Amino acid sequence: MARSNTNWVFIVDDDEDDRFLVQQVFNQQSPDSQLKTLSNGAELLETLAESVRLPNLILLDLNMPVMSGLETLERVRQNPAYESVPIVILTTSDQAIDRQVASRLRANGFITKPPTIKQYNEVVLNLQREWLSDTNRLAQSGNA
Repeated sequence: MARSNTNWVFIVDDDEDDRFLVQQVFNQQSPDSQLKTLSNGAELLETLAESVRLPNLILLDLNMPVMSGLETLERVRQNPAYESVPIVILTTSDQAIDRQVASRLRANGFITKPPTIKQYNEVVLNLQREWLSDTNRLAQSGNA
């Protein structure tokens, strides 16, 4: 699977309002990003299997029906084709055990959902700098 020069971000969250909010902030802070919203881990696995290119970033909630975020993370990381895809947990949880398990399962980051739109903007700007900059896109594609 290939990557393109356009940032492609998957937002996986069962809460429609949270998906909408993250999508709106991304549209404002990172308008060049293509966003795909999914409501659970099973949809993510299906979408990855059918995709012609890998996303530059997956934002993954933990508390979801069908398949939890941790189970989803484990399943994604079991597939060598997806090893290089950054996965950042974006969840309401602030439990140390969730952070530890996510880290053990090779999540690239863990962010507790912020309570204000201003803080969401900061989160997206940080995600953009850390995972979606030109330098990181080149490194992920092996061209750095």
